[in-house]
Amino acid sequence: MGYYWLLTFEHAVELHALVKGCQQSIDPTYFDLTTADGLHLTLDRIAHDGEASHDLLDSIGAAARDACRRQPSFTLTIGHLTNLRGAIGFIASPHEMVHALRDRLRAATRSIYPDAPVKGSASNPHVTVAYPVFEGLAEKAAATAEKAGSTLERVDVTVTEVVMVALERHSRSYQWDVVSRIRLSG
Repeated sequence: MGYYWLLTFEHAVELHALVKGCQQSIDPTYFDLTTADGLHLTLDRIAHDGEASHDLLDSIGAAARDACRRQPSFTLTIGHLTNLRGAIGFIASPHEMVHALRDRLRAATRSIYPDAPVKGSASNPHVTVAYPVFEGLAEKAAATAEKAGSTLERVDVTVTEVVMVALERHSRSYQWDVVSRIRLSG
């Protein structure tokens, strides 16, 4: 499918519990639930599959490490379950921190690969917890998010790294292999 910059949440135990709690109210007839190891926040696309050599990806990773050298870790608040064009997910805030990190990574990517097919997005940063089984579930997603989200708390997650991944879509879920890890320690 391609190469992307992601925030992943393998060690975010409180987020895993929040997701598990909300997923108990989601009907699997209509939605495929995201597993704990599949939770992510997409920052940007780097390249489509087959467009980037290992050397190019290594150079982009090095440029990103340099660009993020002074980027401190930060805390995201994840909450407010919502309809995401038929999927169900949590909004992550502050948006400005996510967008600033995305812009830093995008600049690093384009400094090496000027024609990178970065992905414009008008949606708020989010973590998807359930994908629709078929098209046309936006109303069902909205109703489910409203019902399931009415009693949920928010959680804080500390972001200490960003990962470059080779991302593939399998059925209605995503899987990835980490290509590079960029520590945020500035």
